[in-house]
Amino acid sequence: MRFIDLSITIENDLASDPKEMIPQIMYMDHEQSVPDMLRFFGTAQSKDLPDGLAWAIEKIELTTHTGTNLDAPYHYHPTMDKGKPAWTIDEIPLDWCYGDGVVLDFSDKPAGTKLTVKDFEEALSRIDYELKEKDIVLIRTGADQYWETPKYLISGCGVGREATLWLLEQGIRVVGTDA
Repeated sequence: MRFIDLSITIENDLASDPKEMIPQIMYMDHEQSVPDMLRFFGTAQSKDLPDGLAWAIEKIELTTHTGTNLDAPYHYHPTMDKGKPAWTIDEIPLDWCYGDGVVLDFSDKPAGTKLTVKDFEEALSRIDYELKEKDIVLIRTGADQYWETPKYLISGCGVGREATLWLLEQGIRVVGTDA
């Protein structure tokens, strides 16, 4: 199996989410963090550190939706499966997070389009692929071309309820998008 890293870098002030959810990173270089480091070592002084320097650190403020992320059922609602408590991220089976992936390209759809079962069936037919249990479906919406701009938030299509349920019936447990 070949692993493909789909992660993106968390960047300061990145226009990727609503304003209140945009990551904030405070960078502290080797000199700035000396006082922070010394408080861990009692009577140590800066002269005790190699070249008087400490570790460089970043203080990060972000949400669970920042960057590449996996949304647990709890993200959407407190219950699932006819009233059972919704799983939090630590309850997602790890084996759902790796496996065969299939990319379905819907980048020709206008922004805001709700994808249907028919859309998925046609996309799978175009690439002559039949979904199997635990495939990871990656949806290309075209929103990625607007990454790092405010237009990213209003670009791309989405998956409708019926199509979501259909994917579940096919044994799909993880879906990813570029939006």
